[in-house]
Amino acid sequence: MNVLDVTCLPRAERSRTRRLHDAFHRALRAQDPSVEVIELDLARDIDDLARIDAWDVEAKFEVAYGDGKLDTTMAERWEAIARFTDQLHACDLLVLTAPMWNFCVPWQVKRWIDCVVQAGLTFEAVGGEYRGLLGGRSAVVLTSRDGRYLPPNGWMAGDFQLPYLTHLLGFVGITDRRYVVAEGMVEGRDAREATLLAAESEAADVARSWVQTHRRVHSTT
Repeated sequence: MNVLDVTCLPRAERSRTRRLHDAFHRALRAQDPSVEVIELDLARDIDDLARIDAWDVEAKFEVAYGDGKLDTTMAERWEAIARFTDQLHACDLLVLTAPMWNFCVPWQVKRWIDCVVQAGLTFEAVGGEYRGLLGGRSAVVLTSRDGRYLPPNGWMAGDFQLPYLTHLLGFVGITDRRYVVAEGMVEGRDAREATLLAAESEAADVARSWVQTHRRVHSTT
């Protein structure tokens, strides 16, 4: 079982969202000690991602709309992007851990998305329609948000985070998606702690459930 562990937690060990991440991975390893985890720390290693400059865009357009003839520089840039899409193709489960920033994802997560959502690598156009190339994989999103956006307690229509991630994951073919959300982080220390403890428990349950489902599916194929 291969897991791609993508995090964006600039506060590192002080991060509230990290508590959900750590609870999930503790339960995952307890359920299956043989799990192989590839870590991608976007807060630390963001400069390893493509810059999406003129050369990157030219390579992307040549692959998507041209004859696929890349010069040396374009080929190097495309290979740098493909290293990250290869991580997605190699995994059974994507775990994305990041807080909400300004009603959406942190800019580092957006940059990673812009690198890995690529024609010919994670999706393709067939007969004028798009088709994701990452089918058969699962995704778990772990996040915390200061406000409350989930029904029935949402206080404003400002959640551009989970709808965006849901759309993008579906676009590349990942239809098995699970979410663990700790909301209301501004509601005081006691309320925040209770919410985080509940979210940690839920994250652990999701990890155990996913391993059991994965085993059941693969034992019958």
